[in-house]
Amino acid sequence: MYRPNLMFFVLYFSLECICRSQSDIYSLNYIYTALSKPLELPGIHEFTAMGLMNDKQIDYYDSVAKKKIPKQAWMREKLPADYWDKGTQSRKSKEQWFKVNVDILMKRMRHNNTDVHILQWKHGCEIDRQSDGTLKFIKGTDQYSYDGDDFLAFDDANMQWVAPVVQAQPTKRKWDGVQILNQYTKGYLEKECVDWLSKFMNYEDKEFSRADSPPRVYVFAKKAKTAGHVRLICMATGFYPKDVIMQMKKNGVPLTERDGVQSTGVLPNDDDTYQIRMSVQIPEADKETYECSVDHRTLKAPIVGKWDGICCDCSSFGAVVIGAVIAIIVVLILVSVVLFVLHKSGTIVIPGLKTTDQGSQNAESSDRGSEEDVKKSMLPQEMGKWSLNYIYTALSKPVELPGVHEFTAMGLMNDKQIDYYDSVSKKKIPKQDWMREKLPADYWDKGTQSRKSKEQWFKVNINILMDRMRHNNTDVHILQWKHGCEIDQQSDGTLKFIKGTDQYSYDGDDFLAFDDANMQWVAPVVQAQPTKRKWDGVQILNQYTKGYLEKECVDWLSKFMAYEDKEVSRADPPKVYAFAKKAKTVGNVRLTCMATGFYPKDVEMHIKKNSVPLTERDGVQSTGVLPNDDDTYQIRMSVQIPEADKETYECSVDHVALKKPVVVKWDGKCCDCTQVTGVIIGAVVVLVLLLTVVSSMLVLWKKGKIFAGKKGDLPATGIQAPLNGNGNGAAVLNMPGKRDDASSTDSGQGSNESLEKEAILPNGAIEE
Repeated sequence: MYRPNLMFFVLYFSLECICRSQSDIYSLNYIYTALSKPLELPGIHEFTAMGLMNDKQIDYYDSVAKKKIPKQAWMREKLPADYWDKGTQSRKSKEQWFKVNVDILMKRMRHNNTDVHILQWKHGCEIDRQSDGTLKFIKGTDQYSYDGDDFLAFDDANMQWVAPVVQAQPTKRKWDGVQILNQYTKGYLEKECVDWLSKFMNYEDKEFSRADSPPRVYVFAKKAKTAGHVRLICMATGFYPKDVIMQMKKNGVPLTERDGVQSTGVLPNDDDTYQIRMSVQIPEADKETYECSVDHRTLKAPIVGKWDGICCDCSSFGAVVIGAVIAIIVVLILVSVVLFVLHKSGTIVIPGLKTTDQGSQNAESSDRGSEEDVKKSMLPQEMGKWSLNYIYTALSKPVELPGVHEFTAMGLMNDKQIDYYDSVSKKKIPKQDWMREKLPADYWDKGTQSRKSKEQWFKVNINILMDRMRHNNTDVHILQWKHGCEIDQQSDGTLKFIKGTDQYSYDGDDFLAFDDANMQWVAPVVQAQPTKRKWDGVQILNQYTKGYLEKECVDWLSKFMAYEDKEVSRADPPKVYAFAKKAKTVGNVRLTCMATGFYPKDVEMHIKKNSVPLTERDGVQSTGVLPNDDDTYQIRMSVQIPEADKETYECSVDHVALKKPVVVKWDGKCCDCTQVTGVIIGAVVVLVLLLTVVSSMLVLWKKGKIFAGKKGDLPATGIQAPLNGNGNGAAVLNMPGKRDDASSTDSGQGSNESLEKEAILPNGAIEE
């Protein structure tokens, strides 16, 4: 019995070239390996699949981990989570396909299960990048091997399969008998594979050519919702690549989630750099040492930023009070000294001098921040039947009618249009907001390529049908294809498959339909019989079609239902903040408007000066809408203005969750500008008031209105007259107490992987 050389297998799949290609030749290949039974050898799995670009591994899957994972940093960064989820499902499907087919081949080869047998599949493409950057297709590869020997290979030039061994002849005849399968294979190798290779080359080029960028680190605090507390925030932004380590520390000891630390996670900026924020709530009076440590591969040593104890939007009333108290103490000392000197000199008589402070300082701080209650629909998810269908319509020739195109394709969920493509725009577009928001750009790019491919398929096949029907091109003829699934949502939320649909019609009459229960095609007209025989002759195609209708279509429908449910029932209002920080330009501050925590992502924000919106011409900068890690969104706008600018600035934010726009006025404060100003203001105000009082007293004294010290002097206002009337009695000086009423109001608002041949025919093709 033949025993395969497992040493070759182990070495081939264990080694990975880590050198970049130095030539202009690039390749993208996928290799699948299935064993007939498990081997008790470390690292050798019953099924493995990997992607290779220039023989360098870019992704990997095995039958133990059962997860498709990236093997290059740029693959991890550039491709969305949905790509890897879909890729995992595709690999699981292929794993099952290989289990079935390795058994079929063993029987055909008359092999038993005593020894280990290996079935492998390799497919991909090779291109030459020209000096002008264009890509020239060189060759495509689609081949199968069994126990290390060639079994079947696709001849791309002649569009047929080559069988080097007798046992492969039955498969060759079946696959060549389905010409559309060969057309699809050729199209994949020469177009789709090249498109993906081009995209990956671009990702890798950016990875190697993009200069690393170090983080800018900021540490600041803002008033917390809990009275007497502040939220300490550490922010790092502008760094690349995205891997970063951030820690908030108290007295040198890192704080954790148990201490209440919250993180946004790493988020993208609009310039291909990244940002991250961490925050923790602490008592405002906490005098411990807090710092923020950020490490990144661009740094020789971590950046450590210490918090200066300043709160950005906490009331500065305290600083004014401090200044006032200092001024009062100084002036009272000065007045006391003056009075004492005058008294000693006999200029005034103040027996039993008493100072009665009848005043009081009333400091009142109110936080009146209010937020409109947003009523959200909390209705339970609608039970009953749901459907997902895709309908393609091709005309035999163009018609000069508005809105009627030679080729159209649309997706329908519960008969409501969710996406659309036509032969004029040549772009697959979303028709529902939740489709636009939830599905990444890569989904639409891939969907566009898929629709373009189907458009070409329909052009070829409508001509074939016209010949078969003996129709000429005088009249317009129509070929349509509809495929999809219908489910019943149970009371417990589970989905029960009801039926799948895969049918073709020609000129409005049924032409061919798939019988899902019996897994065969039904031809209601004679002209459809040849197609039925061909397609039923490829049993794996029927298995794939059944699998798509009952599993893959239902999975997509389930996902779309969840997206729509969130869209309909969820509307989170934005929290809006307006604050300023010291700008790099001396004498200026950067006024920032931030809205966060809103959903859906569509939002309108303006920074206004005296109610007039500012624009990019005024220097307004925007981050654009960015995702938070809780499925909400954020946006920031900022503009640099003179620190002394006394105009009225405000931030206006409108969102579907709001009854009217939120408008937050800037209070004129600067987060990290010095607070000496507040102290000075308080001191100056009190000094002016008290010096005015002292000056008035001295004027009155000179006029003899107060401090009566001679016979006949009249008692001054506020001085008790002597009972004996001789002017020498006791005088009680009633110094009017200063009543300081201060109130401060401060309110703040703030793929389908389809790299690989997912569908071997348009019917049952995965919709992305």
